[in-house]
Amino acid sequence: MIGLFRKIRRKLADDNQFFKYARYAIGEIILVVIGILIALQINNWNEWRKERIIEKSILLELENNLERNLALIDIAAAEMNEINKSTGTMIEIIAERKPYTDTLKYHFSQFNRSGSYLLNLNTNGYESLKNIGFEILTSKVLKNEILSLFETSYPSYVQETEVVNATWGSNPMWMQDYFYIGPSDPGLIPLDYGSLIEDKKFMTIVREIEGGRNRVFKVMMLCKKETERVLQLIKDALQ
Repeated sequence: MIGLFRKIRRKLADDNQFFKYARYAIGEIILVVIGILIALQINNWNEWRKERIIEKSILLELENNLERNLALIDIAAAEMNEINKSTGTMIEIIAERKPYTDTLKYHFSQFNRSGSYLLNLNTNGYESLKNIGFEILTSKVLKNEILSLFETSYPSYVQETEVVNATWGSNPMWMQDYFYIGPSDPGLIPLDYGSLIEDKKFMTIVREIEGGRNRVFKVMMLCKKETERVLQLIKDALQ
């Protein structure tokens, strides 16, 4: 293309000797400017292409992370549902003053479990994104959704979990007032079942633990919903 411009410029310059060299010089300047602009455009395009390759790599890593997080949340949710089901059975037995059976050992051991509260959520892709810079993302909507998920939703879930675990999960000393604590028996045997089913304090503790677990479950489900939404946005961007 530059060669064609030069031929045209030489022809115009040869038509008038007086302006020959002036035209020649102007033509050279124009050619240089055009060459620079083309080179800059090619360089910009190459940089843009490199950034899109990096963006795709980050999005693929985030996609993998979020899919694994959804799997972890589903496992934890199923576990917590089983714990809540067992707790409900225990509460029903006590409320109806049913006689003690060995199956109660299992339900007593279940109600104080936290389940997989504090999940090991995958954040490698987000850390990579932070290191590279959020400007690598071409979609502002996607950037804001990713920020909200990793900086607000996940930390809120972890914080709620830590509060519940700190209150009940890590301090089972109160259980010694009600149960035999033995390392060999997987269940919990009441010290005095007759007294336990009449103990209002015990039922208050059970209800508080159940309430804390339900709060965590609610936040967990919100995290699942947001994770699914962000994951779909990432999949759309990769298309």
